[in-house]
Amino acid sequence: MNLTDAYVLKFQRGSPVFIEDVCAVYPATLGEIVDLGYDTFQLYLSAITATKPSLKKTEDAAMQQLLEKLTDFQFLLMMTAIDPQTNETLKNAFYFFCKENVTFSLDPPQIIVGPLEEKHLLTEPLFYDLQRIIRRMYFLEQEGEEILFNDNDDERVRKLKMQYRENREKVRAAKARQASKEHTDLSFSDLIGSVTINNCGLNMSNVWDITYYAFHDQLKRMGWRDQYDINNKAALAGAKLKKNQLKHWMRSIADSEKS
Repeated sequence: MNLTDAYVLKFQRGSPVFIEDVCAVYPATLGEIVDLGYDTFQLYLSAITATKPSLKKTEDAAMQQLLEKLTDFQFLLMMTAIDPQTNETLKNAFYFFCKENVTFSLDPPQIIVGPLEEKHLLTEPLFYDLQRIIRRMYFLEQEGEEILFNDNDDERVRKLKMQYRENREKVRAAKARQASKEHTDLSFSDLIGSVTINNCGLNMSNVWDITYYAFHDQLKRMGWRDQYDINNKAALAGAKLKKNQLKHWMRSIADSEKS
């Protein structure tokens, strides 16, 4: 699924994104997230976008062998079958993001959305589409193409994919730690309070009505604009700056990693 600008506009406005005739994904507003509980929202977001863990062979050879055989989707369904907490959390996550009750099936591997008799089946490829939409809708950084494990992958391909994903996860974790150091003192409430004094029409009465995507989009652009204004004034005063330090703030949000 190619997430074009038509999808992003829905993320901004708050319109549902439909996955064929199976289900819809709803962009949550800040108010809905606060009413749910921000920590619970983060838990649901992690659950519904989860992939199978990467384990080194020296840690648990049996688990490593099992992971190499299962796709992300199959692993998730297995966890819902053996762990009641995972089952409950993922069901609640689906209800929050898709406003539907779901039933998990191991054989065949699928997720039934809504009443069983209506047979709205979220198959493995459609589930990956759902994850892709949610990652983008809720500003989860996903660098490069998603690494998917297919039933027809031979052992060599699976090992290469496991190694590639593990290396990517190390890079992602390192960047997350760096970002955490830079924003140690900023809580979600701090971010909301900050954006409302940005002269963009948002205040403590209406900010709760915008989507999570629109909120983070505004935060990102606010930072770009302030950075551009400061650097531009410095350049006019004679400071020598790199070319990318004068990059204009009106640009694609996809430039996030390049700023």
